Amino acid sequence: MVSDESALVSAVEIHGLFGNKYLHVDLAGEDTRKRVGRRLSLLYGNNGSGKTTVLKLLWHALSPSGRVGHRTEIAKTPFERFTIHLCSGDVISIEKANGLVGDFRATVTSGERRIVDQLYSEVGDGRVIPVGPPPPLSSQLLHQKPLFDLDEPLIRSATEASWREAIQAAEITMRRSVRETERRPDSFVRYLEKLGTGPYMLADDRRIYGDSIEQISQRRHRRHAEFEENPDPQISGGVTAELTIALKRTHDMIQRMVIAGNVSGSRGSNTVYLGILERVSQSGFADAEPVTRKDLINKLKEIADRTRECSTYGLMPRLKEDSFLDVLQETPGEQLRVADAVLQPFLEAQEARLDALSSVVKLLSTLTREVNQFFGSSGKKATYTTQGGFRVVSDDGQVLQPESLSSGERQILLLLLNTVLARQSTPLFLIDEPELSLNVKWQRQLMGALLSLTEGASVQFVVATHSIEVITGHRDSLAKVVPREVEED
Repeated sequence: MVSDESALVSAVEIHGLFGNKYLHVDLAGEDTRKRVGRRLSLLYGNNGSGKTTVLKLLWHALSPSGRVGHRTEIAKTPFERFTIHLCSGDVISIEKANGLVGDFRATVTSGERRIVDQLYSEVGDGRVIPVGPPPPLSSQLLHQKPLFDLDEPLIRSATEASWREAIQAAEITMRRSVRETERRPDSFVRYLEKLGTGPYMLADDRRIYGDSIEQISQRRHRRHAEFEENPDPQISGGVTAELTIALKRTHDMIQRMVIAGNVSGSRGSNTVYLGILERVSQSGFADAEPVTRKDLINKLKEIADRTRECSTYGLMPRLKEDSFLDVLQETPGEQLRVADAVLQPFLEAQEARLDALSSVVKLLSTLTREVNQFFGSSGKKATYTTQGGFRVVSDDGQVLQPESLSSGERQILLLLLNTVLARQSTPLFLIDEPELSLNVKWQRQLMGALLSLTEGASVQFVVATHSIEVITGHRDSLAKVVPREVEED
């Protein structure tokens, strides 16, 4: 997986785009010495300059799944060579074997060494499959021999019945050959899986795409296929259905983080209790360090304040310090050491649990704050609890379902939730014209919200936009997309 200190991609190049165009898009910014990439790159250029093509090729080229048709889309896109420069120093090159579409070769070089060399070939049903091991010579060898070859004189003389029989036999032979080929290892996919890519993409149809998202969507459709007479209305609900899935996925992710935090906190509290027991058994209360009433009260209030925020999300009960304070106020001075020895294990156990849950609290605090900055003007408010999940509440306290939100609200909430999910799932989020469904004010806020939600994570955003509002405030993130007729030296 890409480290937290760098982005994934520093530059991309396309040779022979649509036959006669060359593109070079710099995603590293002005610091060309390190080529570390940027967390945010805004692609801008004229209509038809190739911005969307760059995003789609990045998505298909860096996604390892074999079930979404990534290799097929690469074969269908007209170009001669597509090159991705990674911040790690590796270079991915995808080169068409013969012309602009069809069979291609994917290679990866690391320094002077070629570490991946994988051929892909189209088969009769339109799919693209890996073939190999690749020949050491020209990729033109891809076209030496078809998967099956019917004798031309037989075709001319065949009756309709014999023709059907010959076709069926040929299809069986082809399917058998395809199955055997698909069982062969795919070195390029293995490289992508090890790299930990699998980008997310917000496409121009306003849907979020990604290998992990597609797998969940496919499983959901399969589960409901047997209930066609009474279908789930959310399955065919467009953005509403996507938002429903994103809400569930976000809740599940946070629940896993909470469970992990509680387990970690429990281990910490066990260590605290053992340490206190050892101290008491070895030194006794009389030999303990002196403690003041003020120190105990301050520590208690500090822990209570931290549990207050946790309790708003249902992560742990709020520590009600009033009863403890009453007892401490009445404790005689000579007994404060005893009170400290008894109270410290409890407070330190609480602190261990709070520390373990701190990343969850920060994420939920950021998410609800960012959503509410968009929703605040309409009187709606976003909340989260471990019991109820993520909810949007109207100004009169009514919980609003996704279909009750405006199209812009659904779209921005979907994008923000998937950005949170991207923290755990992908180093690259590709977005095509996010401004299409947002008002001017929201356009200005959007990039800041995405960066805030992924602070401290290795998520790189590559965004194609025409919006001056999106560009404003992020001019150092601009990446110009200007196709040239020929490559300049």
